[in-house]
Amino acid sequence: MNEILIAQFFHVLAVVIWIGGIFMLDLMLAPLLARFITAQDQRVHLLYGLLRRFFAWVWLAGATLVVTGYGMVFLYGGFGALSLAMWIMVVLGTCMVLLALHVFFAPFRQMGRAIKREDWKAAAGAAAKVRFLSGINLFLAFPTILAGVWGIFGRS
Repeated sequence: MNEILIAQFFHVLAVVIWIGGIFMLDLMLAPLLARFITAQDQRVHLLYGLLRRFFAWVWLAGATLVVTGYGMVFLYGGFGALSLAMWIMVVLGTCMVLLALHVFFAPFRQMGRAIKREDWKAAAGAAAKVRFLSGINLFLAFPTILAGVWGIFGRS
């Protein structure tokens, strides 16, 4: 097995963990929490606990994506050797990682501080920002993944 195949495997695995987690939390779990847990304090506590565990995996997945992604750029011969599809994937993927960092360091941390203050309205507002920004990342995942598939398998 060569270095590119190993890097591609870990790259795809990290995408599955990160984007699959966003999909599960944003589109399935969060709406159910809102529907079945009416007490705002309990709902934000539970969501915050889930997000804390999820972000531990996001840090690992994000680091893996950056290392394998930029590593593959150099294995392919550097930025000058990239196809348009690969450039799209690199640019959008980098934007997604930066957005994830913002989500963690801004609204997610605001949510934690609001929970400590027992300010449930502020915590719920921060949770809504986390979901909104994560939704943007989920939306960006589609063209990013498409560009990756196009860049690898679209060659003739």
